[in-house]
Parts: sequence; C-alpha cells; structure tokens
Amino acid sequence: MFGKFFKLVFWLVVVAVVAIAVTPLDWYYKHVEKSFYPVNLQGVGGTAVKGSADAMYYGLFNLGAAQWLLYPNWFDSVGGKVRVRETGYDITFELDGVKKDTLALKAIRGHVDWDLIKKHLQVRYANLTGHFNLNLQRVRLDKKSGLKGVAGDVTLSNFQMTAPRKQDLGTVRIDFETQKEGMVVGTISSESTVMHVSGTVFLQPNRYKINIDLIPKPGQYEMQSVIQGIGDPRRGGGRRLNLAGFY
Repeated sequence: MFGKFFKLVFWLVVVAVVAIAVTPLDWYYKHVEKSFYPVNLQGVGGTAVKGSADAMYYGLFNLGAAQWLLYPNWFDSVGGKVRVRETGYDITFELDGVKKDTLALKAIRGHVDWDLIKKHLQVRYANLTGHFNLNLQRVRLDKKSGLKGVAGDVTLSNFQMTAPRKQDLGTVRIDFETQKEGMVVGTISSESTVMHVSGTVFLQPNRYKINIDLIPKPGQYEMQSVIQGIGDPRRGGGRRLNLAGFY
C-alpha cells in the first residue's frame, strides 16, 4: 500500500515538473513574480526551464536582457546557465547550485567595457578605452555574509589612450584566491611599457578594501598628468588609490 502511495507521489511530482517545464512562462509569471524578489523580469518568453526576458532587474538595477537554461540538481537547488547582456557588457553565469539563501557558481565569464568603470575614476585629461575579461570560478555567496569564496582572474585588455594622443597602455590583471572562507584576496599586476600598476583587493564579508599604486615609467611624463586626479600623490612619483566600503 505504502509502495503504491510513494509511486503515485513520485509520478505526480514528475508530471508537475514537466508541466512547469513546457508551460509558457508568460501565462503565469505575474502570479509568482513576488516569490522571486528582488529579481524581477519584464517581457518574459519561453518557459521557466529555457526562456528569456527583455529586462532582468535586481531591485531597481537593470541587468539587461537575459537568457537562461535551468534544471533542478537537488530537491532545493537549481543549476544551469544565465546570460545577461546590455550595451557595455555580456556576462554568463554557470550555476552550480542556487538555494534560498546561498549561491554557488561554477564560473562567471564575459566582458565589461571600460566605459562602465571610468565614471568612478577621476581621469580628466585623457580618453581611455578597453574592456575587462572575466574568468572567475568557484564563486560562493551567502545572503547574509556576502562573498565567501572565488578564484580566477579579471584582465583589462586592449587598454589604450585615444586622446590627447593614441598610445597602447598594455594590460592590467587581478588574480583572485580564497585564503580562507570569507577572505578573498586579489593581486593586481600589469604588463605595460608606459605605466606600472600594482596593488591588492581585499574582500571580506560585506566589506571591501582596494589599494592601487599607479607609477608612470621613466620618460612617461604625460601619464603623470593623465592620472593626476586619481587618489593621492605617492612618494617617489605616481599616485596611490585607497578605497574601502561595504557591499
């Protein structure tokens, strides 16, 4: 008797999952959207398993157009891929397990244009271009304590000054490692003929600290003017940028 009962429950669950997988998402999304807060979708298409949205919001922040391919990898966890893209970035998240209060990612890959970052810096006397290549693995986040671990690197490539004259600025790279749970350190290095960039990024639960030294190489007097508004003067030349805060 109990064996038949559990078989019946099993097949009811299978039927329910299949129904969700094939039912168009726009048929019922308005009835369940509050359950996904702070994530909100607009212009949904496809299904809950394989679909898209014209816009994906996290709170009030628009992440851009989204595509996803999802599957349950445990009774309380979801895996798959989510891609978000907008003018200036295209990022794919490979999900290892998404639960109510935790998020584990196999990888984050994509690119972010320099134009989205430069507004946070005080570069007044030059126009710079480039893009950040993201290659991060084993990303783990907790709803309450924030980032718990990450490995991989972020590389600023095709970094160029286009005005007042054109000049190749080389590459800047940040290598991340998790020293212990909740303590992530990023080491900043550069390969450039005009400027040396070095420093560290410290990520702790809901807190961050960034220290960067920018040192023009011998004879690169123009670069001293370019970085004039960044951070504070550094003894021996160049600038030092110190940032700290909460996320």
